[in-house]
Amino acid sequence: MIIGYFTAITIIKAITPIIERQCKVIAKSTASEYANQVCNKAMENLTYEDLCTIDRDSEGRIRLISLNVVNVNKLNSQIALEIQEKLNDSTSSKFYIRLGSFTGSKLLSGRGPNVEVRMSTIGSVTTDIKSEFEETGINQTLHKIYIDINCNVSLLSPFKDIDEQITAQVLLSETVISGDIPDSYYDLEGMSPEDTMNMMN
Repeated sequence: MIIGYFTAITIIKAITPIIERQCKVIAKSTASEYANQVCNKAMENLTYEDLCTIDRDSEGRIRLISLNVVNVNKLNSQIALEIQEKLNDSTSSKFYIRLGSFTGSKLLSGRGPNVEVRMSTIGSVTTDIKSEFEETGINQTLHKIYIDINCNVSLLSPFKDIDEQITAQVLLSETVISGDIPDSYYDLEGMSPEDTMNMMN
């Protein structure tokens, strides 16, 4: 019994890092796949104009762009709920470890027949929709709307339970906003204040 006990302890210590690493890889891959699937499905019937309110002046020029709070909150809740449901409904995943890895020997690691290991995932999901503006030219601005997804996942394996936080960012929509072309343009990036003043004078 004593020999068997210490043998089991040695085996568990040898394969725990392998199982932990593999579980995290599978969990991250699964969460990213679910996030992209849900976001793509949610945006099938939505456009940029559904997520943003655009205010224009009398000449049709854009004065203000703001997120449509009602639609954005609805989309945010929908994505979080559907990812959560997919995590809850997901069946156990499986992967394989070579029998030689159970010995703890580096010489035998990765050798021998495969041993199947199963894991299950449970977790909670939070999401946050954000937007940002990025300059793309003299009179153009790129507006991006994306969602940050955070999954706190517990990985249940036969040897160890692992808690992992998985984050993903998915682009929901983007558009290029064009403005008036200026009469003159100065690129002052990289210039010292003295050089800038001399050029303007």
